[in-house]
Amino acid sequence: MSEHNQLIDMINIRTSTRNWSSTPLADEKARQLEASIDAIDTISGLRLQLVRDQPAVFADANTSGHFVNAADYIAVVGPKDDEEARERAGFFTERLVLTATSWGLATCWAGGSLDRDLAASHCRIKNDEAFYLAVVIGQHEHPETFVSKDYRTLASQAAGHRKSITAAQMTPGMDTEKRAKAPAWFTAGVEAALKAPSAMNAQPIRFSYSAADDTACATLDHDVEDGQAMNDLGIAKLHFQIGAGSGQWAWGEGGLFIHR
Repeated sequence: MSEHNQLIDMINIRTSTRNWSSTPLADEKARQLEASIDAIDTISGLRLQLVRDQPAVFADANTSGHFVNAADYIAVVGPKDDEEARERAGFFTERLVLTATSWGLATCWAGGSLDRDLAASHCRIKNDEAFYLAVVIGQHEHPETFVSKDYRTLASQAAGHRKSITAAQMTPGMDTEKRAKAPAWFTAGVEAALKAPSAMNAQPIRFSYSAADDTACATLDHDVEDGQAMNDLGIAKLHFQIGAGSGQWAWGEGGLFIHR
């Protein structure tokens, strides 16, 4: 899969994993993750932290079969009562998720399938910070099978595994004609955002395109129940930006994307 290592390729093969190998996360991979976490923390204002070998955090999920062998996780820690920070958490942590995917690791965002207090107790959290949520990470249940598959097979499996709304549902303010006239970068951005993970697969993010100033806009559908809406907004924005190929978002609901 070496010829398919760009982030858009990782979007196409990434799925939320529930089963991990019982073999612990390798030290080499842990060092790679730590280095990437340090870089992300520097630019994001967050404090992501890799926590290893703590299966008790996922005891209920592992016992029920919702998870299998969940033990290692990336704790997402950031400022208290800061909605923009939660959006940045989704954006930058998903960037790390896609990088981990390129290394052959399996991931799953976890907001409720863990003991939050116990998970937080393993982290360094300042008085003005909060534990947001976690990303479970580890080796695939059968890593040798995963690495033996080519990109096309992995992308096809991901597409079959992933349930999603349609592009029309994600752009409800645009009729068929407007969607057809939108530039290719907008269409590609929406296609990538359709593959973004969200809490309970709620997919509450909506996009629109303005021909007047050649910008895209991202908003939340407040009729969709999502306890991690701002985190999911950040994730969807990252996917859109990668799909669009170049450009930058303004933070916040209603933030505009300028394509470059």
